[in-house]
Amino acid sequence: MQMSIGGMMTRKSYTLHLAKGDIAEFAHVLSETAANKLGTPFLHITEREDFAEGARLYVFDSPEFPPKWLRELRGEFQIPANIQMSSACAILAFRQSERMFAATFAHGWMYLAEENFEGDFGLRAAINALDDGKLKRLERANLGDAMRAVSLSPFQRDLRSFGLDDALDLVRKVSGKTRDDASADSLTGARSLKVTGEYNLDDLPEIAAEALQLFMATRYQQTAFQILDVVTPIADSRLITTLDDLAAESIRLGREEFELGLPASHDDDGVAYCFSGPRLRGRFPDLLMRHYASALGTRIADVNAQTLRDHKIIAEFEDNARPDQKWSIRKALVGSMVHEGGRYAANEGEWYRVDEIFKTATEDAYSDLVVGWDNPPVPLRKEYDEDGNGRYQTEASYNAERAAALGYVLLDMRSVNIPGVQRSDFEPCDLLDITDKRFIHVKKSSRRSSVLSHFFKQGSNAAQNFKRYPAAWDQLLALTEAISGVDVSNELQIALADGERPWTVEFWIADTPRANGVFNIPFFSKISLRDETSRLTAMGYDVRIRFIGLEAVAI
Repeated sequence: MQMSIGGMMTRKSYTLHLAKGDIAEFAHVLSETAANKLGTPFLHITEREDFAEGARLYVFDSPEFPPKWLRELRGEFQIPANIQMSSACAILAFRQSERMFAATFAHGWMYLAEENFEGDFGLRAAINALDDGKLKRLERANLGDAMRAVSLSPFQRDLRSFGLDDALDLVRKVSGKTRDDASADSLTGARSLKVTGEYNLDDLPEIAAEALQLFMATRYQQTAFQILDVVTPIADSRLITTLDDLAAESIRLGREEFELGLPASHDDDGVAYCFSGPRLRGRFPDLLMRHYASALGTRIADVNAQTLRDHKIIAEFEDNARPDQKWSIRKALVGSMVHEGGRYAANEGEWYRVDEIFKTATEDAYSDLVVGWDNPPVPLRKEYDEDGNGRYQTEASYNAERAAALGYVLLDMRSVNIPGVQRSDFEPCDLLDITDKRFIHVKKSSRRSSVLSHFFKQGSNAAQNFKRYPAAWDQLLALTEAISGVDVSNELQIALADGERPWTVEFWIADTPRANGVFNIPFFSKISLRDETSRLTAMGYDVRIRFIGLEAVAI
């Protein structure tokens, strides 16, 4: 990039936004709030045909006023009268390389029409320009852990050192040093692109042209950033609106592409579920899409994207002191669909694009792990109190009954520790089947990605501890003897001496089948299961997943 020769260069930062390809008019850059300021004394407009391929500068002003904190301090302290606060900001909209750009100053970004701008422009441009071995900041969301994280480093670090090692770690924002062939010194990319270097304002058109090339490039696929193509969060508000509309259409037509799940912030021990909305009726023991359809009745033909936001799920609890929990149908959607050749998945109110090959491989890996029963276990039953209030029995109650009925060792809520390692207590499993050498883990409900992902990781970590720390077996032997006696402990010693058969980590999930009669779990939980299975099989374990029914009792 050719730098301006007028005057000495200083390091500056500019923030660029890229409008969608069909945006050609300056007026479409502004949000409704900004457009309402047209013709007022608080919006100043300047045009220049010789800046880039044409530019328009919007400067937003407002009367200077003292902030509240300043007025309060003046009540107690002598502060000069000329200290005020101004809320001025600006948007410089310009055409370059047959696209519309907007450079924002101060809080000018708040006046942009978000739906008319690319949602991942900054991120895509940055990953094509940054050196993946010289990152400074990485902001990511992990679907498996249902958490957001920001990793900061005072030093330059490799991408992998930030823990970005599986498809569930979704990059939201990244910054760092650029490669040697990039003009900027450093970049920060998310929705917008922040470029830092020795620039003047008249360098913006060339900066924008290079940024557009970076946005459209695929160089990142030859770096560690290639993982971003596996599962990509959707930040484009226009596309999100389209996907919401298509999800509503899918529900209207009964396509069974989506189910209802529990968001991470809500409990999964509701006694009953109902739906709030005009004339919605019914109280149901499980949270299922077919129950929502039943509550709608013939009004399902009127469901649209706004309906999914307006209609709420209400979880009621046995304890009257606990308030009902409420969240939108949209936030509960779990499932995926194909749109314009791409696979899009919904999870806890967010949309993601999923690589189809990756999805197929993940689904196949999951199917290989699911096994049936020779003798199906009894389902979790409904239990009622003296007032007639019912709820499904707890995992602890079910585990105790299964251990007694099947002769397993009940290890639920019991832990062993690794000698010599502080705070190393871990629960080996819920049920220990010594005869068939199985660590069995039990979980009620398969509707929450975050809970199931944690469930799989917990079971995997426990099994891996036994491989990494052989002394943990001694602790398990002692615990088994304390719980079930010497004979059972001796049986475990014999099983340990049997090197012919591997140990199996088995996950039991209690739930209601989907509308097609088949048990299933959210797609993002399948990714977690795939990753943990890979780790366990590398250590010599077998892995299985089985489903337990819930007693069907009408409320």
